[in-house]
Amino acid sequence: MRDAVKPLLVVKAPGAGYVVPVSFAAEIGARLEAHGVEFVTVTRGMTGVRAGVFRAQQVQFSSVPFEGRMRAQLEGAWSDESVTIEAGALFVPIGQRLARLVAALFEPRAPDSFAAWGFFNACFEQKEQMEPYVAEQVAAGMLAAEPALKAEFMAKLKADPQFAASAGDRLEFFLRRHVSWDVRYNLYPVMRVDTALRSA
Repeated sequence: MRDAVKPLLVVKAPGAGYVVPVSFAAEIGARLEAHGVEFVTVTRGMTGVRAGVFRAQQVQFSSVPFEGRMRAQLEGAWSDESVTIEAGALFVPIGQRLARLVAALFEPRAPDSFAAWGFFNACFEQKEQMEPYVAEQVAAGMLAAEPALKAEFMAKLKADPQFAASAGDRLEFFLRRHVSWDVRYNLYPVMRVDTALRSA
């Protein structure tokens, strides 16, 4: 028995709702229908929409499946960006009877969200990257060509012993700043919007 509840995570709901991109619309839409959650399909693409996007800084996958799914635990933060929303995306308004469920399903750090249940795991898997021997050459070239980057790297080496001891982390420092880096890596696909989107 508990006479008080102290939440471990508190989030502020978006002003209007969540947007599910086309690539996940069919699977997520079917589950929203099963829950009785209201949503509309965007019929006209839009560019330059201000939206909240979540980028994971840490991702921990479960070591074994649970109920047939590989769960994921995300740590990160929302930021405001200009995005493109394609026709076929889903807009899930927060202003509905099941608003609490909507937030629980779409907030990426919520324990029973779609993200936690592994529906978006592919977004947090690094697909391709340079071989270490190539990355070392790229890093050396970047150090020689960019004095500010070299200063940043040297400062991080001195300030972070774990970083200094990890060859992989040191190479990733340069890869993340290289033009070949996949900027969508660790990007949660669902967006938050403060203005309602219409189906037509």
